[in-house]
Formats: sequence, C-alpha cells, structure tokens
Amino acid sequence: MRALRHIAVATLALVGMLGVIALSLGSAQAQTFPALSGRVVDAAGVLDPSIRAGLVARLAALEAQSTDQLVIATVKSLQGETVEDYALQLFREWRLGQKGKNNGVLLLVAPTERKVRIEVGYGLEGTLTDAVAKLIIAQTIVPRFRANDFAGGIVQGTDDIVGVLTGDALAWQRRAAAVSAPKAPAPIRYGGTAPPDWADYLIIGLFGVLALVVIVLFGLLFLVLLTAFLVWLGVLPAQKDRHGAWLWLNRLNRDPEPDRLPLRSHERRSSQSSEPAYASSSSSSGSSDSFSGGGGSSGGGGASGSW
Repeated sequence: MRALRHIAVATLALVGMLGVIALSLGSAQAQTFPALSGRVVDAAGVLDPSIRAGLVARLAALEAQSTDQLVIATVKSLQGETVEDYALQLFREWRLGQKGKNNGVLLLVAPTERKVRIEVGYGLEGTLTDAVAKLIIAQTIVPRFRANDFAGGIVQGTDDIVGVLTGDALAWQRRAAAVSAPKAPAPIRYGGTAPPDWADYLIIGLFGVLALVVIVLFGLLFLVLLTAFLVWLGVLPAQKDRHGAWLWLNRLNRDPEPDRLPLRSHERRSSQSSEPAYASSSSSSGSSDSFSGGGGSSGGGGASGSW
C-alpha cells in the first residue's frame, strides 16, 4: 500500500510538471513577433512614408559609420507582456547587432499600451547607458507622445540615440548623472526665500537693543513705584537727610560705626591734643618688629596660567 501511494504521488507530480511545460510552450507558440522587414518596422502604422524613409536613411548611415545597428519598431500590442519582456524577446528574435560586437539597439513603441522602450545590446551598454536611455525617453520621446505626436517623438528620440552613439555619449552621461543625482536638502531659510543678509541682522540687533531699553525703563519704573508704595505703607521712612537723600538709603550703604557722627573742626582739634604723648615716639623706637596680621582667612582670588 505504501508503495502504491508513492507511485500515485510521483505520477501526480509528473502530470503537473508536464502541464506547466505544456502551458509555457503554448504561450511561447502563441507569442508572435513582426518580421524584420527593414530598419524601421511600423506595424502600428504611426509613421508616414516620407518620415519612415528619412529614418531608414538615418539608420543606414549610422550603421555604415559605426557598425552599430539601430532598429525602430512599433507594434499594435504587447500581447500581455511587459514592455521590458517583449522588447528583450523581440531583440533576441531579430538578433540585432553585429556578431561578436552585440552592438544593437531597439527603439520599441506600443501606442495601444502607451509604452516605449530602448533596448540596448551588451556591447553598447557603456555608451548608451540605462540612465541616458531613460533621460532620452523622459525628456524627448514621452513629452511628444503625450501630445499625440508619435512621429515627432520617434524622430527626435532617434536623433538623440544616434548622437549618443556617434560622439556625444560623455555629454549625455553627464546630463543623466546631473538629473539622477540626489538633490541637496533645501537650506533653512529665514522669513522668505533667502537667508538673512547684513540688513536683517542689523534690524534684529536694533530691535534687541530697543527691547533691552524698554525692559530697563520698565524695571526702573517698577522700582520707583514699589519704593513709593513701601514709603506710603511706612515700611520705609519718608524722612530725608540734609542732602535730600532718603534716610532708608543709609541702611543699604552705612558706615561700620553708624552711631558715630563726623567730628566738627573744634572737636577734631581737641581730640588731636588729647592723644597720649608716647603715640608719636612709638614709631621711632624701632628696635623690634611687632607687626602682626589682621586675623583674616585665606583669600579667594588670584590667577592661574598654563603652557
């Protein structure tokens, strides 16, 4: 029984594989491509005969000059394929480019699906890079296609591709690099579209000074009003001394001996006459040094240096 089960599983797996292969072969056989009847294959019928003839002459001159083979193809449908897959299959079907050089290029246009593709052979990928092909499609071909100018988009796109292949590759690559390069973040701007200049800094400085003056004036006004209020309450004395100053100012800046008043001139003379007689002689006796400090602690200031 176990052997029969293994045989059944193997049979089902084989049938499934055969079904997948049959479907893939059927789809491959159903995929049809237009015949390579010339350098321009207009299966979609979007080119006038005169335009098609001019394109054929241009492509023939390119191949005679550089051996690079550029072919233009328009198709009615991509037959359910992506434009990338269809272009790659068509490129291989037509075997574009010289043998051993792989220098073929395919410009594929599918008007129905609104798709366009530039397929490049391996031998030209260093010249007609992906970034350059993308730039040609984005800046040259697609804008004209959006305006329903298929002939103009194909002609101008062909001219750009030929220009890249015949000497303008470096210029196109620089343009493509500039377009694809990440843009630097916009600088933080002040009050508009440009950073502040010296005039803006001057205005800011003047407003700062004005604000400081206003703050100081309001502070002084507040102190005056507060003082008047405290005097009115009696917290501060309202009397003034003989010089017109408020007596409470003496509390903020007073002498070490506030009770001692200045001596008048006759009191100063009498105090000088009553000093002991030995006070003048003590300075001249000078045989011994009796100097002593004032009893203070270590200082807190000073300076430091380094080298």
